[in-house]
Amino acid sequence: MSGDDALEEGYQRLLRLCDDLEAIADSLPRHIDPAVCRDVAARLPSTLLAVHRLEDKILFPAITAARYPDEGQLLIDRLRDEHRHDTDAAGQVARVLKELLHARSPHSWEAIGYMLRAFFETVRRHVATERLLLEERI
Repeated sequence: MSGDDALEEGYQRLLRLCDDLEAIADSLPRHIDPAVCRDVAARLPSTLLAVHRLEDKILFPAITAARYPDEGQLLIDRLRDEHRHDTDAAGQVARVLKELLHARSPHSWEAIGYMLRAFFETVRRHVATERLLLEERI
């Protein structure tokens, strides 16, 4: 499997997790599927980390090769900042999902729904942008 294929597969796994998060957000507070919450909480941080590592290996060198050094580095720095933010947010989302499993979340249903939606919308935009960069070969 090529690096691009591996990255695309990672994006697809990440987007499926976003779909699961959207389903959870849509079901609050009526019905919380413990199996889905448990699965997403367990897989989200590691899936995101794996995709970020692939981007470091595949996308960032392509950016460096295709742009002027300063311009490329600015873009990479911005994407790395997004990675840090997404990693922190994924940890918070996983923690909230685990709290839901044990019915002890200190957050309101509205706050939980907003947190899930903010996360999956951000990740979807991030993936869409990086796919465009790869398609255009930066």
